[in-house]
Amino acid sequence: MFGLNWFVVKASGSTALLGIVQAVGGLTLLCGDLFCGVLIDNYNRKRILVVSEFICLLACFSFAMIIDPENPAAWQLIGLTVMLDVGVAFSFPAAKAIVPEILASSALQRFNAFSNTSLNLADIVTPLLGGLLLTLKWIDFRTFLLINGMSFTLSFLLLVGLRYHAPAKRQTHLGFKASLMSGFKYVGAHQTLVENVFLSGFANVLFAAVRLVLPFVVNHFYQADPQKYSFLLTGLALGGILGGLRLTLVKRPTRRNDNYRDLVLAAVGLVVAGLVRQYWVLLLFAFVYGFAMASFNIRAFTMTQDATENEYLGRIFGIWFIALDGFQPLGSFVFGFLTDTTQNATFLVIGVVLLIGLLLIRLGINHVLPSTRD
Repeated sequence: MFGLNWFVVKASGSTALLGIVQAVGGLTLLCGDLFCGVLIDNYNRKRILVVSEFICLLACFSFAMIIDPENPAAWQLIGLTVMLDVGVAFSFPAAKAIVPEILASSALQRFNAFSNTSLNLADIVTPLLGGLLLTLKWIDFRTFLLINGMSFTLSFLLLVGLRYHAPAKRQTHLGFKASLMSGFKYVGAHQTLVENVFLSGFANVLFAAVRLVLPFVVNHFYQADPQKYSFLLTGLALGGILGGLRLTLVKRPTRRNDNYRDLVLAAVGLVVAGLVRQYWVLLLFAFVYGFAMASFNIRAFTMTQDATENEYLGRIFGIWFIALDGFQPLGSFVFGFLTDTTQNATFLVIGVVLLIGLLLIRLGINHVLPSTRD
């Protein structure tokens, strides 16, 4: 994605084509979320993971052969993005669903914490590696695709070698509509799942808004210094790593109040960043916000895995990602326009919205589902 963003803008001279490509990718993810849960719960999860990775490596190698790295055609970029996002749409929820079948329940939070930490490390390494590659004159978009294809090939081989025995007995295969509706009914019958879906969708929509506001604020108030922007992204990632490492040491069971506490911490950080326009405050906020969001997401994943029967995990995570992918474009659209007016105070607006949303979700869950409290 680093290479795609850079080379598309470099080749076209604008972000219009990139915006179209990302919009198509977002729709692909949303459609994938609708179908992935049903397939993951009805078929061998390891095979779905293997096929997903194969689609991604095939996309990288095949388009590397036909694409013009200096002037990529729109249909090629869209085709590449669709294939990659199809793979991602199925592989991520399949991976989350297969973990409880491989690991003991007591190991889930530690595994999820290490997994999240590795993602945050990637957030730090990616700009550094991408920037280093861009200093080499012979590196172009085709080379980026070939490197990416090799990484997918490694992932594919690791998954092929994964020791996994599918449960001997799965529930009777249902049609797509019946299977998807059974997943929604299952979520509705468990307070933990309803609460996690609402909290995750809401909090991550606002997280996308924060990622949108950061470059605007640096551009307008901090001399448009790209290094200062990279420091903020590094702060988010380092906070996420610390949040993940912290949860590897926690021995007690997860509790719903912990989720609200982490998100309140994120909201307080947003309010302070919106009220005090100083770079060191913004840098500290990025670290605290990354820490709080990582802690929340890891714990929410673990609680969902613990509260869900294995045969429903695919559909539950499919519904989860519908909540995440379905509303993020709306949040980005709204705050994209709002930021031009509210500028640095946009952080304050996001923080207040988060606090109000947390209160409404908590009151709503307790009022509507008091008898199903997990």
